[in-house]
Amino acid sequence: MPLRLSLLTLLLGWAALGFGQHQDITFTAEVSKERMLRNSTLEYNLTLRNAQGENFQPPPFTDFDVIQGPNRSIGTTIVNGVATSEMTFSWMLQPKRIGTLTIGPASVVAAGRTYRANSKSVTVLEVDDASLAAAPENFLRAEVSTDEAYVGQQIILNLNLYASVNPISRNMVREPDLDGFFARPRRRFDASPVNVIVNGREYQRRTLASLALFPIKSGVLTIDPYRMVIGAVRTRTNSSFSRRFTEQIPVNSDTLRITVQELPQPRPPDFSGGVGTYRADVQIDRDRLTTDDALTLTLRVTGQGDIQRFEAPAPVDPANWNIYDPRVVEEEFLDSPSGMFGRKTFLYQLVPKRAGTYDVAPSVTYFNTDSGRYVSLTPESYPITVTGGSGNTTYSIDTAVAVADSLVLRPAGTLPPGRRYGGSFGGSPLFWALVVLPLLLGGGAIGYSNYRQRLADRDPAILLRERAGKVATARLKEARGHLERGEARPFYDAVEGAVLRYLRERFSLPVRDLDRRNIATVLREAGADESLTERYDRLLARCEMALYAGQDSAADLDATYTQASALITETERQLR
Repeated sequence: MPLRLSLLTLLLGWAALGFGQHQDITFTAEVSKERMLRNSTLEYNLTLRNAQGENFQPPPFTDFDVIQGPNRSIGTTIVNGVATSEMTFSWMLQPKRIGTLTIGPASVVAAGRTYRANSKSVTVLEVDDASLAAAPENFLRAEVSTDEAYVGQQIILNLNLYASVNPISRNMVREPDLDGFFARPRRRFDASPVNVIVNGREYQRRTLASLALFPIKSGVLTIDPYRMVIGAVRTRTNSSFSRRFTEQIPVNSDTLRITVQELPQPRPPDFSGGVGTYRADVQIDRDRLTTDDALTLTLRVTGQGDIQRFEAPAPVDPANWNIYDPRVVEEEFLDSPSGMFGRKTFLYQLVPKRAGTYDVAPSVTYFNTDSGRYVSLTPESYPITVTGGSGNTTYSIDTAVAVADSLVLRPAGTLPPGRRYGGSFGGSPLFWALVVLPLLLGGGAIGYSNYRQRLADRDPAILLRERAGKVATARLKEARGHLERGEARPFYDAVEGAVLRYLRERFSLPVRDLDRRNIATVLREAGADESLTERYDRLLARCEMALYAGQDSAADLDATYTQASALITETERQLR
């Protein structure tokens, strides 16, 4: 059975490849970026589809140094019964000079014909060391499609991360409230990374989220910053060992301000409330009827904007027709790569008042944000012939009106013992309790507010030192769990991490200074005695030997845990 399955798979693969030969043969060239800095690299790919090539001739890379390649990959895909084969050659290139550099065409022979790939041009910029030093390594930017809009106009907000490192994690810490906007999240946006150059540094830009915003009031509306923490892999070297770790990097977007103005005055009397760009479609169920019949008219409005703002227009002249309240039979938002589209369908029942011939030409008026004008749409005009009826209606319309319950006075009930009608509430204990309680609550709120303000005014460095002991204790708690389970290597990793994080927060040290020599210097300068410094050095050396030299014996876990806890306690006692 395994042999038969293998043969069947092989035959299907060859059949798919043979079928692919009958598809269109293409030979194309692609580059990973069209603008780059001189000190960076790009990937150049040549792809032959639906054929097996020979006499392959790559282009001359005159203006580039070949860092890596050529690498070859082959693959076959089958989608809806259509097979496509691909053969790709790739190179990693680095430019030799600045300017507009051209990679010439390549050629290959396939199915008895010679195919040539297109040439590619790349713009190479010089590296500005001053700009490069001033540019941040990573930053977050909230970018909007426009910063001037009308009330109800759609604004696309994209949250873009510009990173010069490859982040392995992203954690959103805070999102803005978006006060003054009606917001809908978008799903169909391009999240693929794009290489860009900003302020002399090369970044990989990726859209993390996208929103469709609709202002609901005029004025200058503020969008507060997004706050995020990304994780990047770093390498820490101390003595003869190197260790990889994940650094948590905070990134914040800037505050955005959008100027929103009211729609122009005067507004047309038949204005529907729609703002954006729309189209309308109309359908009727008949073009001949009597005064005993009802005409069913369907009006569908579709467009880019907040469809919920659309109100049902009057589709005919009320002087000739009875217009009953329409029903909304469809209302939905549709996501698209260019923004949010809305669709709303109204169903009308129209009854003619008298016989005659009428032109039914429904009109929809909205504010067009592209032209800045009110626009009236009249999709189609229908001539309707109405003849006299017999007085027996053929339609049914719910015209019931809700009637409010009439006010009924009920007789007074019996009072509890000790109570009487007309008694005074002003002198009762409950009255005084209700008077004093707001005063007590107000005083407590003022006191609590002052307490919070005193906490906020404290020196951040003092708060960080106070939190350091709590963080280390929590970290040692994790080590305690590994100790109880006899897991030696995770135990030493947890102890080392707890001690290093404690020292980093206690003395505001950057990660690059967390080696044993710098730690000893910092402790001496802070006033620690030599014994405490040597104990830290011995503990960190023991963790390094356990993690990197294989000496992770479980025999002395208790002693190491006790030593780490005592070191943190002694540090807090000596260096107050």
